Amino acid sequence: MQRPNLTSDQIRDRCTEQSFTRGMTYFQNGAIGNPVLHGYTLSATCRGTYPKPYQLSVELMPTGIATTSCSCPYDGKGDCKHIVALLLTYIHASDILYSVDTLLATLATKPKEQLLRIILEILKRKPALVPIIRAYADAPDAQPHADPIPLVTVYREQLDTIFGHSFLEQHQLQRVLIQLEGLIAHAESLAQVGETELALAILHALIHQSIVRYPDTLQRDELPRFVKKCTERFTRIVLNAQEPISIGFKNTGAMPEHCRLLLALSFEAAPVFTSILTPLLEQLCAIQKSSDLHTTIEQRLDESPERRAHVQLLLALYFRDARTEDYLRLALREKEGYRLIHALFTQQLDDAAWKTLEEFHLSVAEYASLLQSPIVKRIPRFTERLLTLLSQHYPDTAILLYRHLIEQTVLFRKREAYEKISGYLLELRALYQHLGQEDQWHVYFAAFREQHTRKQLLLQIIDTSVGAIS
Repeated sequence: MQRPNLTSDQIRDRCTEQSFTRGMTYFQNGAIGNPVLHGYTLSATCRGTYPKPYQLSVELMPTGIATTSCSCPYDGKGDCKHIVALLLTYIHASDILYSVDTLLATLATKPKEQLLRIILEILKRKPALVPIIRAYADAPDAQPHADPIPLVTVYREQLDTIFGHSFLEQHQLQRVLIQLEGLIAHAESLAQVGETELALAILHALIHQSIVRYPDTLQRDELPRFVKKCTERFTRIVLNAQEPISIGFKNTGAMPEHCRLLLALSFEAAPVFTSILTPLLEQLCAIQKSSDLHTTIEQRLDESPERRAHVQLLLALYFRDARTEDYLRLALREKEGYRLIHALFTQQLDDAAWKTLEEFHLSVAEYASLLQSPIVKRIPRFTERLLTLLSQHYPDTAILLYRHLIEQTVLFRKREAYEKISGYLLELRALYQHLGQEDQWHVYFAAFREQHTRKQLLLQIIDTSVGAIS
């Protein structure tokens, strides 16, 4: 991997002049300790005014700096002096940077007993690393690195530093979001150079911590919008990484594990996030078959903060796996009329589908969706039959659907379309009369003519039936 090129001007642009000057002093005095570069992650310690060294981390990207974090209490504009010192070290003293790749190559030659002693010494000094090492230790031998939990955990800890540990006022949240946006850009840069797993781990951690810290913020809309953006990038990266035979990840178990973790999060999140996470899971499962999530959803459905979102996800999984009986059972139990009807027609259980259409009152948008599906081409006179059924059982909805069809058909600007509109208008007039709403019909028809007064052919075709209409 080519090391990103940074300049002093780039560092100056990210901080105040005072922070840059003091950071230069820290760098010249050798305050930076143990600088490590692994991939695009630059980390180190820095001696400061406190007895305990500060922990620094910088996420780089091919074009520069993605985001930075420091454990110091600095709350001013831009990067702190410690980050400046680390970045200056990266530019002017790159020879003292530890290369993790070189270190790993050296460790690979050491006997097992010596490696265990090294791990023990690390854990004595950094007990916070125990959960990460435990996660790797508990992974199955057949897939020792398939579990993305360790990577996600590392990035969660970095995000904790960015979020801080107190309630975030609006101006504080805006500063945090600027850094989080930088991490999204960093994830996209990693994906572009083939580091898909690292990119997804960053996005996963961003989603998780944004949801976890949601109660600690005053602004209620910003984090949901940010999480939605993260889920969109997550899906895009997976799609771009997909190969003809496999998803293209180094660790083939990573995607199912991401799905499992995100599914668990969707049950624990506030309802506003559940409706964002479940569409992501549906898309991921459509791209690559994940572990069996059906049982988990069924078992936890009653504790869902947004039950309908999880029901729709479960229906999508059943449909994907051709589990027709389970799909129909769930749709009927949860009164998911549209999905049930669509599935019945898709399975060519037409009699049951028409009967269900009588029992379930759908929205105009759902009826319109049925009329746009392949069902219309398979079943002769489907549109006419549906409109007749609605006129008999749900006349008010039938009126709205007629008007919707007229608005859509008039866009085609062809004689055949205008003749179809004339037929719809006649049927609509009859329906208004049946309901005793002729006054409303005249208001609607006059407004329709006024709206399309320049469409001479349309008015001519309508006027042919004017005696029946007016």
